[in-house]
Amino acid sequence: MLYWLPRLFVLVLAGIVIGFGLIPQTTDEVARTLLIIVLGLGLLSLTLHIFPPGQH
Repeated sequence: MLYWLPRLFVLVLAGIVIGFGLIPQTTDEVARTLLIIVLGLGLLSLTLHIFPPGQH
């Protein structure tokens, strides 16, 4: 379950953003949003690499 929890959270968060119309309007906002998403996924990958789900 711990393995799927971050992925479910990302899907729920994306659904909330799209549902409430919080999609960025300008190219600067789009670039900033994509950068935050990429950094967040990188941190998630790093965390899963340091603490593999099956070993703790």
